[in-house]
Amino acid sequence: MNWEIFLASFTGSLIELLEILGVAIVVGRVTGWRNALVGSGIGIGVTVIAALILGKSLILIPIQILEIIAGAVLLAFGQKWTRSVVKYYGGILKPKDDEDEQLQKELEQEGIKSGWNWFAVVATFKSALLESVEIAIAIVTLGVTAGKWYEAIGGTSLAAIGLVCFAFLFRVPLNQVPIKPMKFVAAMLLMGFGTYWLGEGLNVRWSTGSWTIIWLPLIWGSFMAGCAALLRWRIMLQKQQEIIG
Repeated sequence: MNWEIFLASFTGSLIELLEILGVAIVVGRVTGWRNALVGSGIGIGVTVIAALILGKSLILIPIQILEIIAGAVLLAFGQKWTRSVVKYYGGILKPKDDEDEQLQKELEQEGIKSGWNWFAVVATFKSALLESVEIAIAIVTLGVTAGKWYEAIGGTSLAAIGLVCFAFLFRVPLNQVPIKPMKFVAAMLLMGFGTYWLGEGLNVRWSTGSWTIIWLPLIWGSFMAGCAALLRWRIMLQKQQEIIG
């Protein structure tokens, strides 16, 4: 049993699944959980079928290229959320630019909470499809890297089963979970893991070995918090100058 591969697959998949859950919570709150679950289920199902058909063909691609692609994909999606949450906590994100508020308003305008809402289904489908593709890439990358397919698939399966059980048991409290803190943690982890895998693909030798995958997200989280604090400080200075002037 290769625990490093298993844990990497588990944590990486859990991050992406949390993102799917985050969108599903927003959609479910407004239009009903049936729309959110159907859209997410179809998106994940399409990815699973595609991965079963095409997944092993990725073995022909050199390992380093897969690591670079996986790292770049994680960073590409992570940086978008990073900028969003830093602006939010920095006090400069305007309501019209807030994707979460826009999504909620659009959902409220498009349909009724109790019935079928295809806008809501499509919204969760796109989110689930995108994030589950990232999971598929991570599984293939881990499986090819060490030849430990059972560990890679097992880690992802445990993350999926665990999150489903968690969401079911705590479905009522989850309705009250703030989206922004969840996005902050997800962005922090995406940037950390993305940096790690990109470094691996570029032959970066981390001095702390596999422990790097733990402290890199913490560094990104500290950086994000520092940037948000700096933005708030600048806003405070500007207001003070306006009062003095």
